[in-house]
Order: sequence, then structure tokens, then C-alpha cells
Amino acid sequence: MIPDEKKPIPWGLPPLRSEVIAKQQQEEETDAAAIKVVDNEKAQQLDKAVDQQNTGAPSSKKSVDGGCYYEHGSGTDGYTALGQHGTSSGMGMSLRKRMGVFLVGIGMLSGTALYVHRCVCDPNAINPSMFSAATRNTSAGTLEAVQQLLDGGFDSSNTVAWDRLAEMTDLYGHRMTSSVAYDRSARWVVRTANGDSGMQAYTEPVFVDEWRRGHESLRLFVPTRPGGRVQIPMLGLGNSVPTPPAGVEADVVPVHSFEELARLGNQTIAGKVVLFNFPYTGYANVGRFRFQGAAEAEKYGARAVLVRTLAPDTSFELVHTGSSQRARIPAASISLADANFIERMYVRARAGVSAKHVYPRVKLTMHSQLRKHAKKSANVIIDVKGAESPEQIVLLSGHFDSWDVGVGAMDDGAGAFLAWEAARMIAQLPRRPKRSIRVVMWNNEETFQRGAKAYYKKHKDEIKNHWFAVESDSGVFDPWGLAVDADERLVGVLRSYGADLLKVLGAGNITSSNVEEPGEDIAILCRNGVPCAGFLSRNPENDAPPGTLPWETHYFRHHHANSDRIEIIDKHQLRRSAAALAAWSYLIADM
Repeated sequence: MIPDEKKPIPWGLPPLRSEVIAKQQQEEETDAAAIKVVDNEKAQQLDKAVDQQNTGAPSSKKSVDGGCYYEHGSGTDGYTALGQHGTSSGMGMSLRKRMGVFLVGIGMLSGTALYVHRCVCDPNAINPSMFSAATRNTSAGTLEAVQQLLDGGFDSSNTVAWDRLAEMTDLYGHRMTSSVAYDRSARWVVRTANGDSGMQAYTEPVFVDEWRRGHESLRLFVPTRPGGRVQIPMLGLGNSVPTPPAGVEADVVPVHSFEELARLGNQTIAGKVVLFNFPYTGYANVGRFRFQGAAEAEKYGARAVLVRTLAPDTSFELVHTGSSQRARIPAASISLADANFIERMYVRARAGVSAKHVYPRVKLTMHSQLRKHAKKSANVIIDVKGAESPEQIVLLSGHFDSWDVGVGAMDDGAGAFLAWEAARMIAQLPRRPKRSIRVVMWNNEETFQRGAKAYYKKHKDEIKNHWFAVESDSGVFDPWGLAVDADERLVGVLRSYGADLLKVLGAGNITSSNVEEPGEDIAILCRNGVPCAGFLSRNPENDAPPGTLPWETHYFRHHHANSDRIEIIDKHQLRRSAAALAAWSYLIADM
């Protein structure tokens, strides 16, 4: 329970409203007294200036000015000067008093305005008098610890999470599943985390496939260009089959949907390269073209597939890779600009206005290789033991693997290091939560979620002890809140905590898992009864809320692309999000 006014407030908890008022009154009285204390030198200068304009008067004379009586001298009646001023007139003292009264008034108005702003108008201030029942019923020790974690979000000197992420990605680069860089990065995290006080880091085995893209290229034949061809930037899609060694050369047919592909059928598609060109209407809507495009096009005799990159229309030159369903024909991604370029060539050639307008023709070469279950790799796990029920676990996670472009700082190095930093913040507290905090950095999220499946298999008998699971895999910017998949009672408690406490970091929002799924890797835990949540950030460009198209634009501009570098991540946003996740986790672990 929140302590009443007769009990001492634990360090770090916000003051009660009555204490705020009393403190404000005390500050106002102190300010009023301080204003009366006039610097002797300045006072003498003021008296001298007034005396030059008035005749001298005895120092003990009473003077009247506007009905106010002043006693000058050493008498005990009336006003006694605080300093030795020499000869002064009633007019001079009146001026000083007017200045004092004016300043006292200004001070009182300023104090009142400050109180109203802080205690009444600021919707993000923690106000214990307005706490909901759920927060009032939370122990004082829990609230004190949570206050310390929230305060940590404002500690601009703490850039540990960003510094570590930058160092790891600078040292080892991307973390493609089964790559040497992945293994080296995992060992670096374990070694570093074991140096943190109160944390135990280790790995658990995961068997993964090994896909390598090898040499790849795409040439577009344009007779009017120098050399008659244009080199088109491309990225082979993950799990794609290779082309024959000499490549695939064929005309390109652009389509905009699977329905259009089916209408054109074998007569138009057979022997061609299919280009899926579509407007970006949200990742969930257009993702099917990347994942299923090759499998759909091969039904009608296509020789290969090109997929317009899955990114907002403002990302018109970047090429993004990603996983695809393995078919018998190769699949590659090209930029928005090049997809539109190829389609314009096709439209002009069909119109037949000029002999210069030829049908687009490409040569695609991909030397990718796939070896199934080729390597024993690992999940990375970091534990912070709970004080009362250490066998019960609140799991915080992000996936550790990335694609082989960029360095995976945003997707999802930031999510994994967010979980690590939240756990580190909790481990530094003098009071541990009741339950354990476990960080899992998942392997193989980008293709088959082998890391999540291996974890579930190993801990299947302990799933009942998993109290809650959180995943961050949509970018880490300034915190927004959680997308929760849990029973209504727990959701209600979390809403109360968000509104009463997490709002100070802007992280107190709660939405349904119908708006945004908690995460690919914890889905297997969710399906087996573990309450789950996805940790969500704000779009740093437009502050749009989750579940809307503008919300995802910043993240998907750099998703699976060469631009996924450490510069996308802001060190202070990462810290604030870590503090928010730590506070959420502590509250849940102490329920």
C-alpha cells in the first residue's frame, strides 16, 4: 500500500499532494523573507540618490506616505531598517517598499503558476493522490524500485546499451544465422554480460540452416543506354534457389497482385521473369509478395521473380532483402525506383509509339547455396535471479540474428540490447524483484524461428513458471507502451500502472495484440498460455501510434537493408526505452 501521511515516504517515491502544498508554502515564505533582505551597498546608493532630490530629515522622524507609517532609527516600534543607511527620507523608503512588495507579488504569482503547472496541469507527472486501486495496492518497496528505474530513463550520462551495441556491430558486423560473425558476437555478449554485477550469461544450442547468397547480379537491357545495358542493384531473397550458373535471361512482365498473375496465366507468364510491383500499403499487406511470390509465379511457368522492395515509398532507392518460401525458381528484390523504371519500359513497348521503346529484358545471376541443419549455433541467455521465487521467470527478448546487409543494429540488435539493458538496470537495484528476469536473444528469427523452437523444447516442462514474456522487434526509439496478449484482469492492472507510473516516460500505453502482435519468437509461449506483450516505440519522425501505416514508415525504411546501421539508433531513446521496459518488468515480476 502507498504509505499514509503519518508514515515516512520511501526514498524515490513521489511526494503526497499535501507535502507538495506545505513545501510550496514554505518556499513562498522563504522567498518573501529573502526579498526583504536588500544588499547594503545597493540600498545606500538608492538612499543617496533619493536624498539628492529631497531635503534632509531627522533619522527618527515619522513620515506619512499614502497612509503608511515608517519609523527610522533604533526604536522598537514600527519598521526597523535591516542595514545602517544614514540619512534617508520617507519618499526613499516608500520607493524601496514598493519595489519589495512588487517583487513579493511576482514571486507569489510565479510560485503559484509553477505549482499549478507541476501538480495540476502536467498530465505526465506522477501524482500518488490520483493512483488507481491497483497501484495503491502495490507495495512501497516495489514503487520505490520502479521510481528509481524510471528516474534512470532521464540519466543522460548512461549510454551503456548504445555504446555496447555500437562496439559489437563495429567489431563483428552483421549476425547472419550460422555465420562466424554470429558466433563471435554471441561470445562477446556472454563475456561482457558476465562482467555485469548480478547477472549470469550463457548459451543454449540451436541447430540452424546455412544459406549463403554468393555472387549475384541483375542487368537490364536498354539499347539506348551506353553499352546497351543498365546494372540494377538487387538482393537475392533469403532461402531462394540459385539460377543456373550462366544465369536466367528473359523478358519481364510486371503484375500488381496474385489475382492479376492468375488472369494472365501461362500464356503470358511462361518463360518470363515476373515483376511484382505494388504500392506500399503496410508491411503485413505486401509481405506476401516477397514470401510467396516465387511459389505463385512458378505455377504459371515463370523462370524467375523480381519483387519490389518491401519499404515505404520514400525509400525509393534502397533494396531490402528478407525471407522467402523456397520454390523451384529464384527470387530477388529490387528498389521501388527500378521496379517503376522496368514497368514504364513495358507500358511504352506495349503502346508501340517508337521503335526505341523495347520490352524490358533482364539477365539475373544468383549463386546462392543452402545447407539444411548444417550448424550448431546458440541462443544467448542472461539471468537475474529473483529474491523470493527465482524459479518463476519474466522473460525479456529480442532476436540476435540479422540479415547479411547492414549490421542489424536496428533489426534487431537494439531489441536484444534493450532487454539486456533493462535487466542490467534491475540488477543494479538494492532490492531484487520477487521473480527472476531472463533475457533471451533469439537465434534464427529471420527465417524459421529455430531459436524459439529450441528454447520451448528445452524448457517445455518449465513453461508454467514463465510468468510473462516480452519481445521487442519493431525498432527501439522513444517508448510508447505494450501490445498485450493476456487475460482482462492482468490487462487492467497494466493499464493502471501505465496511467499512474509509466506515463512519465511516455511509455504507459496499452493496446491489444490484435493491433500489433507481441512477436514471432514468443508466439510459441503465448500459444501455450504464457501472458505476452510486444514492446512498442514511437515513430521518431511523426510520433504516430502503433497500428497505423505512418507508425511503421521509419522502421521499414531501413529494415533488412544496407542502411541498418548504428546511426539509426539514438542512444538516449534506447536508454529511455530500457528504463521503461525495466519498470514494466519489475512491476510484473513483483506482482
